[in-house]
Amino acid sequence: MALLVPAVVSGVVGAWAGGWFDDDRDRPSDVAERPNVETPVSGRPGAVTGSASLPTDPDTHCATRVQAVGPVEWTPCARVTEDSVQFGVMARNAGGSQVLRLRLGYVRTQQFAPCGAADSDVTATVEAGKTMWLTTKGCSVARVHAAVQAQVEVAASEGSFSEASRSPTLHIQPDGSVKTS
Repeated sequence: MALLVPAVVSGVVGAWAGGWFDDDRDRPSDVAERPNVETPVSGRPGAVTGSASLPTDPDTHCATRVQAVGPVEWTPCARVTEDSVQFGVMARNAGGSQVLRLRLGYVRTQQFAPCGAADSDVTATVEAGKTMWLTTKGCSVARVHAAVQAQVEVAASEGSFSEASRSPTLHIQPDGSVKTS
């Protein structure tokens, strides 16, 4: 946890900025572009994981409150790319290999939108000693003027889901710059 907490971008879930948002999602091939390494994850088609290093990725905005499922510490994050905002979980495993179930989504205009079917979950394995970016293809929106944030629930393979947790709010400005709150 000592390595993860200083690495995450400071942010507080705050008031929403007014704005509009293009309903078109990115092409699935664009969504998986940012992870350094992709590996298939069981669950619904298109789930991906990837190695990521928070200290060297200033475009990934994570909640400062880190939670845990067994030895896996996790936090919801929103990752900004040139033309999209991706939603997912940054997970760091300090123990043996762990299987997690995730429910991923995002909030915009104060409305929750699930990534995939409303109650579907994705199963992902977080390998021992790894920090991983966990998301699904298509769990993103176009980078246009709006306020957005990730919303996730996490569970052990046989456990109950956590309460929904959110990343900082990203305020995408008309010029494309990003402010957090």
